[in-house]
Parts: sequence; structure tokens; C-alpha cells
Amino acid sequence: MSRRSIKRQALQNVGLFPARTSFLRRFWLDSFTLLVLTACSTSLHAASYEDWIKQARQGQYQSAIAGLQQYRQQHPQETRVQLDLMRIHAWAGQPQEVIHLYESWPTNLPLPADVLLLTARAHKDARQWTPAQNLYREGMRRFPQQAAFTMGLCMSLADAGLTAQALSCAQQLQPATRQNTNYLLTRSYIYRAAGQNYEALRVSQDALAAQPDKTDVIRDYDQSLHAAGLHRQAMEWQTQHPDIFSSADLADRQADYAAELTRLSPQPTRTLPERFLVANRAIALQDKLADSASFLGNPAFARRIRGDRLIAVDTREDAPSTVDIAPERAAQYPGYAYASLGALQLRARHPEQAVSSYERALAEPSLDAKTRTRYQTGLAFSLLESGREDQALALAERMEKDMPATRWLRGNPIPQPNPGYTDTLILKNSLYTYTGLLKDARENLAKASAQAPSNVNLRVPLADVQRISGMPRAAERNLKIAETYAPRQEDVIISQAQTALDLHEYRQAEELLAYAKAHYPTNMRVTELEKDWQTYRKNELILRSGFETSNGGDVSGNDGIRTEAQWYSAPIDYNWRVTALAGHLDTSDELGHNVIWQGAGLEYRGRDWQSQLMINNQNWGQGNKMGASLQVDHELNDHWSIGGTLDYRTLDIPNRALAAGITANQGQVRLRWQNGPEQWVQAAYTGTKFSDNNVRQSLQITGNQRIYTSPRIKADAQLELWASGNKDQDRPYYSPRREYMAVPALRLEHLIYQHYDERLTQALTLGVGLHHQSGYGSGAVGSVAYELNYQHDRNLEVGLRLQALSRPYDGQREQQYSGMVELKIKF
Repeated sequence: MSRRSIKRQALQNVGLFPARTSFLRRFWLDSFTLLVLTACSTSLHAASYEDWIKQARQGQYQSAIAGLQQYRQQHPQETRVQLDLMRIHAWAGQPQEVIHLYESWPTNLPLPADVLLLTARAHKDARQWTPAQNLYREGMRRFPQQAAFTMGLCMSLADAGLTAQALSCAQQLQPATRQNTNYLLTRSYIYRAAGQNYEALRVSQDALAAQPDKTDVIRDYDQSLHAAGLHRQAMEWQTQHPDIFSSADLADRQADYAAELTRLSPQPTRTLPERFLVANRAIALQDKLADSASFLGNPAFARRIRGDRLIAVDTREDAPSTVDIAPERAAQYPGYAYASLGALQLRARHPEQAVSSYERALAEPSLDAKTRTRYQTGLAFSLLESGREDQALALAERMEKDMPATRWLRGNPIPQPNPGYTDTLILKNSLYTYTGLLKDARENLAKASAQAPSNVNLRVPLADVQRISGMPRAAERNLKIAETYAPRQEDVIISQAQTALDLHEYRQAEELLAYAKAHYPTNMRVTELEKDWQTYRKNELILRSGFETSNGGDVSGNDGIRTEAQWYSAPIDYNWRVTALAGHLDTSDELGHNVIWQGAGLEYRGRDWQSQLMINNQNWGQGNKMGASLQVDHELNDHWSIGGTLDYRTLDIPNRALAAGITANQGQVRLRWQNGPEQWVQAAYTGTKFSDNNVRQSLQITGNQRIYTSPRIKADAQLELWASGNKDQDRPYYSPRREYMAVPALRLEHLIYQHYDERLTQALTLGVGLHHQSGYGSGAVGSVAYELNYQHDRNLEVGLRLQALSRPYDGQREQQYSGMVELKIKF
């Protein structure tokens, strides 16, 4: 056909619809435009969908999930969206979301193999064993060539605790040989789930020998090393495969190894210099992890590292300033670290904060008996130091009551001593010691030590309470016995040094202190011992000032204000000190003259002996007079001591005698028996030869018996018996022929406040008795005394004593009032 014919035919066809030509053109144009836009929109949605999938594969799960959920709302008929959402939720570790989507999946549509496997794993991760096993079995039936379903079923059975069935299931992974890594990896997982970690490690090693380069095998070997507690090896294994394990994985293994070092750090070492090496390595690794990306980006990981480091610092007994122990920051530490936080707070002398930390540590539900006892011990000492002594004692007594004295060991028909009971016994009696219940502590620990004579942990606290009770020789003997069993145990060394200091064995104390400082520099008892040693090496100044007045002519003639200062130098050659004395009596009676005295001398303090020689000058308005005094005391043992004093021109003479120009020489012999600070008796015979040929003899017997003791209140029954006689009566000073007095008294002492070395106490003494004077009959005696004592630390003490006394003199009743302030400063 020619071109002309074709053109003519076309024109004819166009003319078939002459009336609707413009409408049809618009219709076809609009339809074409709509189709193009629809295609473009579909292409755009497809591009976005693929982008979301790519984001998910790159680990950006949340943005991908959000995009796909929006797409699913717009295209509810597309099943692929739900499948992809299930995949991404599984990748993101959200098994519950996978299960939720699976439950809405049409039952008539079978899942693809990969989604079915992910869904079964989601049920397994959610501990829904039966649905997981059903899905794995479905996968085994539908996809028999995929071993992952068989492996998953076996692992699910193992997780459910059906170890025998799981091992039987693993036999289906043919061939069941040491060359089939699927079989070996499954058995490794089963053994780990059953707690047979070393068997799992053996199987993992077989798999590694078969295929050393397979990623699943390398990861499984890491899991087996971790489960077997070989954290250092697991850390090194991950370091050798940086392309398989991420930096976060490596940080977890490093944290496990640091935690292992932290757990090992309290264990005994071969030599003392190695004592803190393990703790130092743990702290160094934890400090390195504190700068890692895992620490900065993972709050749970950061909390764990802080807690482990806190425990390592506590083990090292470091200064609390190396960690943050503020109570408001406690939330940054995990629960298992609260006990170490309390220990550091207690070391920093914040016992109130330590109480809270230990209580939070004890609130953890999964504590074993040994750990609970250790935490309760820390809580008891925290309560004690925070002034809640009654609560501390109640806790210790409850712990001892709840702890059985014996325990049964498997295979042994004879009950064995329970170390936990011994620990609670020591705790209770240590608290008795620190709260003043010394007699109970001595008796309990002596009885326990007699039953277990080789137990050093019992002998050391027994020696401590004996030393505090004024029985250093008994303490020394117990520590010598303890030394034969544990010659280098730090508590033995420290207690020996403290005992040597109390016995005035200063050279021995210095050597033991040097050893303790070199080997146990962070021990708090060594710090306290060092403070005691430095206190011994200081000068001491004692200032006394007081008044005495009466409503009549006082028999002593010492009315007025008396002030005295005595200084002791720092030790010279350990045992010797220079001393100086100065005093002044400003009288306010009708005698109208004052007394001034000065003195200097030498003091010796040694084992069993203490003596002082003083040369003094006296002036009572009749010129300077020289005097001298020699005092010697000897301790026969822990219970008996004797002493004597010789004074030439004694300062202990009535002012009325001095006003008459009369002086006196005096001698005294003393004998004392004591059984701790609660029970003692002392007798003193004094003979005085006045320069007017009068001779006075006196005997004084005083005693004390503790009748009540509590942490805050102590009550003592006291008795004073006194008898005196003078050769001559007609003298210008009070000089009766015979005089007797018996005054029983009750002394109550109250601890107002105590915080470590700082202490404030008050005491009230009430006495009522009988006085007899030859020629004047008998009369009642009444006295009341109040004492207030404050100790700031070892180097500063101040005391106040006020007393009122009513008694007859020459048949006339008189009231005498006196007061004294004493200040002791060591510098």
C-alpha cells in the first residue's frame, strides 16, 4: 500500500468520532498520567521498603520497624511485611514481639523456613519450651535437610532441663561423630545448659579441632571458656579473633576477667609483698574499661564496672577517697557491692552511712549463709560506731542464737565444729569489749578458748579484752600461744605491739609496730597503733585548778583557789622522762597567806616498775624551803601491786600547820588487788611526822564492785573505810586522838556521747556513812559528787568535778564545797 493510501485511511478513521474528539483526548491523557503516577508511587514505596530492610541489616532496628509498621498499615494485604517484621524483631532480640506477630499469622499459611526457625527460637528465648519444641518439630518435618531445626529442638530440651532427651535428640544429627560440628556444637550447648561446663569445653575443643576456622565453632569455644570460668583465656581468645567478636564482646570478657581478679584478691598469697598484686591488676583493668565505649554507652555495664572496682578497692583497704562513697551516689553501684560500700564508709568514719549500705546489702535475696554473716558483722560494727550499741548487741546475740554450734559433713557421722558459730561468738564478745561489758567478754572468750586451744581467732580477742581490762600479762601469754600457731598473722602482731606498749616494753612495741607498718600498712588497727605510739612519744602537760570552801573554819585551812601545772617531757631513751611542777594556793581564810611551790625531777616507766623522784621548793611566807619526794610502784602481776612514797617536807599538809611554821615528813605504803576495772580493793597506810614532834598514822581502805553494766550506764558499789590517830591533840591544826569513818557509796556513770576517740561522760556519786571522833561521839556523813569528762582525742582531755560534803568536826557539823577542773594536753 502506498503512503497516500495509508494517510487517507487514517484520516477516514479519525473521522469516525467527529463530535467527541476533544473529550476522548483528555480522557486518554488523564488515564495515562494516572498510570504514570501510580507506577512512580509504587516504585517509590519499593525503594523505601528496601531501604528499611537495609537499615535493619545494618543494626538500625527501631527505624526499620517503625517504617515497616507504617507500610503495613497502608498495605494490610501484603504478608511479606509481617514476615520481615518478625525477622527484624528477632534480630533486635525482641522475642515477645516475634511471638505476638506469629500469633496473628494466618494458620492456613505456612511460614518460610527462616521465619519458622526464628519463631521457634523466640519461644525458646521466652522460656516457652512446649511451643518452641512443636515449632522445631514442624521445621524438622517440613525441612528435613536443615539441621538447624534439629539443633534447636535439642537445645530447647536442654533448656527445659531434659538433658537425657536432649542428648538422645543430638544423635539425630548424622553423622554423630567428632567431625560433625553441628553435632558437637549441640552437645556442647546441652552440657552447658546442664552445668557440665568442663564436659562442654571438651566437646567444644573437638569441634575446634574439626573446623578451626568456622565462626560458629569459634563462638561456641568462647562460650565454653566463659561457662567454665576461664575468663582470662576467653578474653585472650576473643583478642585473637577481632573480626568475629566486637569491641563490646571483648569488653564483656575483660569485665569478667576483672571480676575474677576481684574475687581472687582477698585470698592468701605466698608472700606478703604480693598481697595486693591481684587487686591492683583488677583495678587497673577496671580503670581501662571505664574509658571504653561500652562503659560510656551502656549504663548497666558501667554500673557493673563501678561495683567490681569498689569491691577491689575495699579488698586493697585503700583510702576511701579513691572511690565515690557518698550515700546519694549509692545507686550507681549494683546490689552485690553495697557491703564493700559500707566497709569503705565505715573506714572513712561515716558509720551512719555504712548502716544504710549494709542494710541494703542484706536485702539481697540470694545471699549464702557465710556472706550473710559477713554482712551482718559489718552492720553490727556500723551500728556500734553510730551510737546504737543496743541494736548492735541485739544483732550479734541473735546471730549467735541462730547459728548452730556444729555442722554435719557428708560422709562423716560425727558432727564437726561450725566455723560460722565461732565467728558469731567472736563478734558478740568483741562488741561486749567495746561497750564495756568486759567481764562477760573475758569469761565467754576464756571458756571458748579452753575448748579450742589452737584457735588463734579466739585467742587474739581474748588477749585484747584482757589487755583492755588491765591484765596485759595474761594477754601476753595468750598471744605467745597464738604466735606458735600463726607467727605472722597480722592480728597477732598488732595485738602483741599494743600489749607491749601497755607493759611499757617500748623497744619491743617499736619493733612490732615497724613490722606491722611494713607488712600491713593499710590495716586500720595499725593506724590506731601508730596513733598510740605517737601519743606515747609526746610531751604531756597537766593543768589543775580548783576551789575549796566551807561554812566554818575548815580543818585543813586550805580554803581558796589552788592551781597546779605539771609537765612531762617526751621519752628519753624510751623509759625516762623529765618532769616539772609549779603550784599556787591563794587562800581566802583568816590565815591571810598564800603558798607557792615549784619542783623538778625524773620519772621512770618500765615493765612492772614506775618511779618518780622530785626535788621541790616551797614558800609559805617564811622563806624558801627545799623538799623532796620519791614514789615507787611495782606490779607483782595482773592482780596485785604494791607501792610506796617518801616525802621530805611533804606538800600534803594542812595550811594551818604551815602558817604556824610546822612542816612534816611523810611515808606511805600501798597494796592493791584488782580483777579488772569492775572489782578492786586498795589499802594505804600513811605515817606523818610533824616538825612539832606530833605523829599521825592513818589507814585507808577503798573498794569497788560493779553491780550493773550496759553500753551507756554503769553502776558501782563503793566503800571507803578510814581510820586515823595522832600522838598529840593540842596542836594549831586539826589533830584528833582517834578518828574513824565508813562511807558506802553508789556511783553511776553515763556515756552521753561517743564517736570514735571523742567521748563525753558524766558520773554521779552518792555516799552516806558514819564518822566517829574520840571525845565527840559519832555523826552522819553525807557526800555528793558530780563529774563531767570530755575526751576530744588521744591528745586532749578535760574534766570537771564538783563535790559537797557534810560531816562533823569537833562535834560541829560543817559543809564543805569543792570543785576542780583538770586539763591534759599532749603535744
